[in-house]
Amino acid sequence: MPKFLKIAHRGYSAKYPENTIPAFAKAIEAGADMIELDLHLSGDDELVVIHDDTINRTSDGRGKVAELGLPVLKRYNYNNGMKNCGFVPISTLAEVIASVGKQVLLNIEIKRQPPEKAGIEKELLNLLRKENFIDRVIVSSFDCGILIKIKELAAEIKTGLIYKNPIKTFRELVRELDVSSLHPSIALVDAVALRWAKACGLLVYPWVVKDRRTIAAYRETGFIDGAIVNDLGLFAAADQRN
Repeated sequence: MPKFLKIAHRGYSAKYPENTIPAFAKAIEAGADMIELDLHLSGDDELVVIHDDTINRTSDGRGKVAELGLPVLKRYNYNNGMKNCGFVPISTLAEVIASVGKQVLLNIEIKRQPPEKAGIEKELLNLLRKENFIDRVIVSSFDCGILIKIKELAAEIKTGLIYKNPIKTFRELVRELDVSSLHPSIALVDAVALRWAKACGLLVYPWVVKDRRTIAAYRETGFIDGAIVNDLGLFAAADQRN
């Protein structure tokens, strides 16, 4: 049976500040096969790892990521209120790649960018080529335009469609996007649609799984290849049952 991937949502985000190097290091320590992270362009066009388009929720600062340069972004503490973690800086994607090396695969979600920040796809691909890291990533997004642009720039890269709402033209869209994987919310795990996708050679990684029973059930389906979780401890509990 193919390996069922343990995928850390924003790193080990149940216990450590999301989208930070400490959360990624702890995810690797806990046995993650892949880390999901989020990507924005800063005001000075640096690829920074953060989920929201502002720093308000996860740091002690305020402002829009697209309007703040990296030196300013680095001033703030991104420990997301987890006081036992001390000072946690924002990271660039280059810093994350240097930190994780070849220990783990990366699922890089490109967030929707403001119009003035067009070009994140090219910046990302330039970095991945420079670091010889293209074969270590999936580039995912809710935004079909981003996925199309990535494929236009690098046909060889693996892409993944994230979705949380039903898609009326599901098969047509999947074929058009030429993605390698599907990342449905757990509410949209549809056996008929996903068995078809699996038969077409796609991988399936639902998000965000919050209990070990669901992980065990997904392992038995034959059409789900891994689970995206906040708490990697769920896998240890599920492994003990098998």
